[in-house]
This record gives sequence, structure tokens and C-alpha cells, in this order.
Amino acid sequence: MMYINRITNSPVSSNCFVIHTDNTNSCIIVDPGSEFDSNIIEYLNEKKLVPEYIILTHEHFDHIWSTPLLIQKFKVKVICSNKCGERIIDKKKNMSLFYNQIGFELEKPDLIVKSLDVLIWNSVDFTFLETPGHTDSSISILAENNLLVGDLMIYGHKTVTKLPSGNKIDVINSLKLIYELVKDNTIVVYPGHGDIFELNNTSKENFIYE
Repeated sequence: MMYINRITNSPVSSNCFVIHTDNTNSCIIVDPGSEFDSNIIEYLNEKKLVPEYIILTHEHFDHIWSTPLLIQKFKVKVICSNKCGERIIDKKKNMSLFYNQIGFELEKPDLIVKSLDVLIWNSVDFTFLETPGHTDSSISILAENNLLVGDLMIYGHKTVTKLPSGNKIDVINSLKLIYELVKDNTIVVYPGHGDIFELNNTSKENFIYE
């Protein structure tokens, strides 16, 4: 069985997710965005988990901040899109400089992914989807009936497109792609901020976008 646990990043309240299964002590971390990694380490210690991969849905600092600390401790491999990989290495492009006038930079990622690339991990298929809108670098990850979407979808809120490379038309097209995946099924959406929610054909009207 696969488990997805939410950890709230700080000081910016974004979502980090730790994914693990019953049959191994390895795990995947999606968007570790805390300034310090103590909240993530506490959960890993509690569950006796060791991270194998970090997946970044996009480059913004509040989704990547803990990554260097986790790499130092676990030599974990980083996965992201090509454009995200180009921006995490620049404190202006990852927006951290504008948050505290100091900023930080990451090393280049270990693995670049594009739409329909698949990572098979602990007998689970993780399918990557390019879902631009919040940024043109954004990816979503489909695993069984679970979809991790970064900042593309935040329940009850408009997708933010005012930051560099954000685009309203891209949001609409990415949402169309996701709705095509849903069809007659229900998927559980894990957003970059806010609460986890279910998405199906009858719940589209509850998602607000421009």
C-alpha cells in the first residue's frame, strides 16, 4: 500500500509530501520547501524512512528550500523539469532572493523529466505530466489515483499566474489535460498549498480559475 503524508513547510505555508509504501523504508519527498528540514526529519525518523528521490513540481523557493540539507544528509537524487532545473540554480529565478534579500541556490538536478515519462518505484508507476500555468516549468505527478499538482490547482483559489512565466491560457490547457485524465474516475489531488481534495467530473465547478 502507498501512503502520502502532508508536511506543512515553513515559514511559507506550502505543502511538502512524503510518499512511502509498506514493503521498504525508502521514500520520495515532493516539494520540501521549509527553510530548515527539522519537520521532515522528524517524520522520517518516526517512520524509519530514508529518502531516495526529491521531486520538485516547480522552482519557487517555498517548494525547494530544504533540498540542499536533505541532499547533504541522505545523498538523495533530485527530479524536475528541464526549465525548473535551469532556475533552481539561480537565486533570482527561484525567487528566494526577493523573499529575504539573501537567497539560496541549488545544484543541477540528477534527472530531468518531461510529459509521460514514468518512474517505476516500489512497483508504483509515477507518470510525469508537464502542466504549465503557474510557471512554464511546472509538472504534475500521477501515481495510481493520486495527483500531485504543485501550484497549478489550489482548491477554492485562482491559480497564481502573475509571477515570471505564469500564463492563464496555459492554466486552462493544463486543467483540460487533468480533466481528461479524470474521466469517470475520482482522483485525489495533492496541491502545493491548502487542503487535499477529490476531483471528478461532478466537482469541476468547485475549482476556480481565470
